[in-house]
Amino acid sequence: MTETTAQQEEKAYSRRINRDTLSDVNKGIRNFIVLGKRYRDPTYSARKLADDIHTNTRYLSAAIRMYYGCNFSELVNKLRVDEAKEMLANPLCTMTIEDISISSGFANRQSFYSAFERYTGVKPKEYRKNMALKDNDNAFELLSFD
Repeated sequence: MTETTAQQEEKAYSRRINRDTLSDVNKGIRNFIVLGKRYRDPTYSARKLADDIHTNTRYLSAAIRMYYGCNFSELVNKLRVDEAKEMLANPLCTMTIEDISISSGFANRQSFYSAFERYTGVKPKEYRKNMALKDNDNAFELLSFD
C-alpha cells in the first residue's frame, strides 16, 4: 500500500518534533485516554484530548502514531474493544451485548460490531460463547479424579 502525500508530510512533520515533547504528549494520552478511560465517552475527540493535555492535534497525532502505531480513532476503538472483551469474557457479567457496547464507549451498535469484528475476527456474541466454552473447559480441568 502506497502512502499518500498527506501521510508522507505527516511523517516528515513528526520527525521534526522534539522527542521529549512527544513523550510528554504520550503521558497525557495515557493519563486521559488509557488510565482515565475517556474512550468510554462516545463524543470524546482528538481536539478535546489535545485541549485537555495542552497541545495541538498535530503533536497529538504524531505521538499516537509513534507510541501506538495508529491514529486517534483506531486507538480509542482498540481500547473500547478491549474493555468489551473483558466484559464479554466475564461469566458473571449479565449485561446485554448492546449494553456492553454503550458501556465501552461506542455511539451505536453498528460501529461496535464493526470495530469488534475488525480487532478480534469474530462477532461479540461468538466471542462471548467461545469464552464461556473456554471457562467450562477450564472448570472441568480443575476437577481432579486422582
